Amino acid sequence: MIKLFGGRKEETVPLGKGFIPTDRVRELSGKGFSEPEIIDVLRKEGFSAEEIDRALTQALKIGVTGEPEETGLPTLQDIEPQPFEAPQPTMPQMPERSLEYPQTYPEYGTEELVESIVHEKMGEVEDKLKEFRIKQADLERKIADLHNRLTIASKGRSQAEQTIISKLDSFKDSMTDIDARISSLDKAFREALPALIESVRSLSDLVQRFKKEA
Repeated sequence: MIKLFGGRKEETVPLGKGFIPTDRVRELSGKGFSEPEIIDVLRKEGFSAEEIDRALTQALKIGVTGEPEETGLPTLQDIEPQPFEAPQPTMPQMPERSLEYPQTYPEYGTEELVESIVHEKMGEVEDKLKEFRIKQADLERKIADLHNRLTIASKGRSQAEQTIISKLDSFKDSMTDIDARISSLDKAFREALPALIESVRSLSDLVQRFKKEA
């Protein structure tokens, strides 16, 4: 049979390797290869342009939807160029942040704190004064007892003994003077304590006012 000149020639389709190398594309992409580099590697491995194109398309679809396509030999419809659909960009979901509220702690007033310290120190001072008074009374009792004994025994004794008795009398007077001073100190402390507490309260009010204005 004679063929006419100008007759239409049948188009030949490159067969390639007969399957779509989707896994190979994903492997190369996972190693950091760019798309042109992946295409070059697949061409050197013997894959046709259609196989490479479909592999890239399927790898892209798997990356977006996670659903791989069935791989097989390309048909005539598959060989025809298909319009490339770019994946729709998805907005990244922002992680929810839980609101953290600062913990609140009870605040103790400056006035109450200072008053507590003052009362505590006042109690310690009063305990010391009571202890000192007890010792002083015991000492005075012993001195008085000794004085009485010496007075009884001083009759007919020497001048030296009389001198000792005089010194004991002087010592007793000194103890009486010390007792009077302690009493005065106790009284002054008790009179000054209310004024001290009032000053502390005024200072506390001033501190609170500065905090509110700050």
